[in-house]
Amino acid sequence: MKVLLVNNDKGWGGGQEHLKELSARIAKMGCRPSFLCRSGSPSEEVFRSLGYPVYSFERSMTGILRMLVSMAMVIRRESFDILLVAREHDLPALVLAWKLASPFKKLGKLVVCFHTATSRRLPFLCFADAVVCVSSYVQKALRAGNHLAAQRMSILHNGIDSTDELAPEKFSPRRKRRFFQGEGFPLIGMVGAFFKNQLELLEVIPLVKRKFPALKLALVGDDSDSGLTGPIREKIYFLNIADDVIFTGKVPHEKLSDIYFDLDLSVSTFRNEGFGLVHLESLSAGTPVVCYDEGGQLDIFGGTSTAVVVTGGPEEFAAAIIGLLENDQKRMDMGREGRNLVERRFSLERMGSDYVTLFRRMHGDS
Repeated sequence: MKVLLVNNDKGWGGGQEHLKELSARIAKMGCRPSFLCRSGSPSEEVFRSLGYPVYSFERSMTGILRMLVSMAMVIRRESFDILLVAREHDLPALVLAWKLASPFKKLGKLVVCFHTATSRRLPFLCFADAVVCVSSYVQKALRAGNHLAAQRMSILHNGIDSTDELAPEKFSPRRKRRFFQGEGFPLIGMVGAFFKNQLELLEVIPLVKRKFPALKLALVGDDSDSGLTGPIREKIYFLNIADDVIFTGKVPHEKLSDIYFDLDLSVSTFRNEGFGLVHLESLSAGTPVVCYDEGGQLDIFGGTSTAVVVTGGPEEFAAAIIGLLENDQKRMDMGREGRNLVERRFSLERMGSDYVTLFRRMHGDS
């Protein structure tokens, strides 16, 4: 089965890592992935280096017609069985090229994936044969603005690689740090882009420091955009916690496991998470999570004891952190259960199998 994975993003992040893992899994199950990417993008370079066929196009307003014709020629020539659009922003161009390739006959089945919650009306969604949402939160929002597509929606959760064994020392509260060398206890951290409500997390820190004066908070991610980090740095100085906050800057993906190993708790005050791949990464490393009771992460934590899911605001969030930092045994037990949860329900094998099952059902295979 030939599958075209479409992602015209300019950068490389969690979405691209997801496509990288997904392509490897569906290839192992007999699919033949190809990619449609933006020329000169990291996606073009990475996916080509992995040996996949890559079709790249310049994306510009002045060259839109030329791009659509070129895309249509590829779609017509290659006769893909499945065309999977990984970002809603790429849907209009892909649909136009798809229709241009064969105005009166469908060339393959169109699948659209949604990783973030949006209730906007999306006219081109009517052309999709299947709509994949990564969580019930994303599905609920999408249905609100696109109820005619509701019957074609399904939830397929993301998965991650959890094959690396956990080091026994992970479950020692005074373990030697790998990335944050020399830091003591407690060390908590939030991993993610700097638009994910880190400002509210900063309000939590003085409250926790009343009980744990040595507390350090690591903000993990690319902090080069001053438009995003400027207000965060201003609030840090306003709250007089500059010595308590560590900015890591951009961290290579392969180093994230060391960061999660170091953290005593993984925390997030983001209330609009589409799913929460960072939470899976944390659980896989044996690090429990504190988050709010909003967003797609509830699909991960519902009915489990791997996180403290907080209702309220900074005071309640601080109380949840303090409660876990005071109880080493509970924190370690939660970490072990988190790892088990990922292996049971959120593996890459399960994710790949879910997608291939969908593809085969759409393609008419048994």
